[in-house]
Amino acid sequence: MKLRKRYLPVAAVLGVAVLGAAVSPALAAASVVQLEVNQNCVDPEWQCWTTEFSALKPQPALMVKIAAGDEIMFTDHEPSSKTAAAVVWTSTPPSSCTSVPTSAMINWTGKCTFATPGTYNFESSTLFEEPHSLYGNNINYRKYQITVAGPPTDATTKASGETQTEAMLNGSINPEGNTVEYHFEYGSGSVTEHTTSPSTLSAADFTSDPVSAPVTGLQPGMTYQFQLVATYGGNAVAGATTLTFKTNTVAAPTATTLAAEVPKETEATLKGTVNLGGEATEYFFEYGTDTNYGQKTAKAILQTSAGGNQGVSAALKGLTPGTEYHFRLVAENKHGSEKGVDRSFKTMSTPAKEPSSTPTPTPGPISPEPEIVPLVSPLVESSLKLTAPRHSSSVNGSVEVSKSGAGGRLEVDLIAKGASLATARHRKSTSTVVGRLERTSLSAGKVSFAVSLNAKAKSALRRHHKLALTVKITLTPLHGAAMTLTRSVVLR
Repeated sequence: MKLRKRYLPVAAVLGVAVLGAAVSPALAAASVVQLEVNQNCVDPEWQCWTTEFSALKPQPALMVKIAAGDEIMFTDHEPSSKTAAAVVWTSTPPSSCTSVPTSAMINWTGKCTFATPGTYNFESSTLFEEPHSLYGNNINYRKYQITVAGPPTDATTKASGETQTEAMLNGSINPEGNTVEYHFEYGSGSVTEHTTSPSTLSAADFTSDPVSAPVTGLQPGMTYQFQLVATYGGNAVAGATTLTFKTNTVAAPTATTLAAEVPKETEATLKGTVNLGGEATEYFFEYGTDTNYGQKTAKAILQTSAGGNQGVSAALKGLTPGTEYHFRLVAENKHGSEKGVDRSFKTMSTPAKEPSSTPTPTPGPISPEPEIVPLVSPLVESSLKLTAPRHSSSVNGSVEVSKSGAGGRLEVDLIAKGASLATARHRKSTSTVVGRLERTSLSAGKVSFAVSLNAKAKSALRRHHKLALTVKITLTPLHGAAMTLTRSVVLR
């Protein structure tokens, strides 16, 4: 006699028999679900087989969902004495079962009570005879999964990310097989003063799942209470513990004076950073020819929405050429005032005027000898000096201009490889000018310059922590061909 295995389809019913793959949602306490465990497949429905044809059309397990304390009634209503059915548990069985056979029996009824939430799995097996079949007796199988949902549990856990006005509220929920909504309650006087928007926990499992919700608009330096509340089936479960957190206090601002930029003989740009300390903050620069300063830039304001260190600047005009100036940044809010350190810069000197091409005769018996200008290059290459201070976003340097170059034009270009400016995903091999300075009417002698990086190069310097540059210096005299020098420098 040859045996063959086949999947067994079932009917899951609540009160009456109805075909279906699941009973949901979780039923009320003391409900009864009836499962018919003896409904045979009829040839030629080969998809019921579990051997040769299972790969063609596998049968999923039938899903049944009940509440903790509910019962399942198992029935074998096949009147034929040639069939027998059983329930075989493939997981931990329920704690209480009555008249449910684990080996094949004929025409029986039994029940199991499911008191503990969790997932239970079993197979129904049916042995029946097919007198006219070439295969003889058959054994059918069908898999079932029973989800027993219990009351969810939740816990309030420590808040995180506190600032002056914001925080992240945290907790955990074990849904015990239910679909659960949750929200947080919080307040400074009472925990129920405010409520976050409701959210749905995506998992309906039997494990602890972390949940969180951000809150804003809090008061600085204030202690708040909060708790997690889970809701399922119209019932609310509050976290067993109410916790507290405290927002950061506001403080006086901090001011940091940075190096100035001096693009012209009578102009400069003062720079610095301000940390607001959680309050709207005013700032300005003090400046003058000594540390008594004596002059101020116009006040400007930074709002609290701009958190962290904020870059600030102020442009000065009408300065005296060739003069050293001192300056510092000052930041103020209602909690106090902070002065940055003193820094200094020197404006560029005004170029000397060209002497008249027709000298005025000097009275007297003896005429002076005319000045002989040596025929030398307008740019003395050996005198080129570059400085690139660490943590600087500019290149400073000087060149020595001979008399034959006086009155000409000086151009300084900062050139970077495209690959050093781009992100790793968009590298280019071309070169790009990332800073430029032009000065006219040069005077002979030492000429100083300072060239700042553009915004893209500054961003690349912050991203890569270094930036390789080629400094190209071009001097075009009033008469003759232009002369070019190049040097390499690395900013860090």
